[in-house]
Amino acid sequence: MINHHLKTLPDFFQAVIDGRKPMEFRNNDRGFKPGDKCILKEYLGSTYVPDCPDRYICPTIEVDGNGEKYVNYPPDCVRGQCMGYTKELYSGRRCLIKIKEVFDLSAAGFAGYVAFSFEIRKVIDKKAVAE
Repeated sequence: MINHHLKTLPDFFQAVIDGRKPMEFRNNDRGFKPGDKCILKEYLGSTYVPDCPDRYICPTIEVDGNGEKYVNYPPDCVRGQCMGYTKELYSGRRCLIKIKEVFDLSAAGFAGYVAFSFEIRKVIDKKAVAE
């Protein structure tokens, strides 16, 4: 059993938690299987930050709106100096789901894609912390 962290756009996220979207359609780059757990994170897009918080340290440790730490590897990091990076923005809302069934969509002309049904385990509605 694997835990997958998945970005989900606001309209699709709301449809999942309202019960209007009972399946996910995804590229199967993660090898989704029945029993896997997923954390759907409401994704608001990204913004370009022209300078790293510390110009002389690259990569940097970042904290998202939920207080979770992650390592940010800016694409424009040259010789230890960061020339800017793209920061992903999340609302703080998450939905924990468990995959029930996985359907390979290759035969329908969508090679490498799957659809999976799921059950909602928990919805977390934390508002993002302003940075």
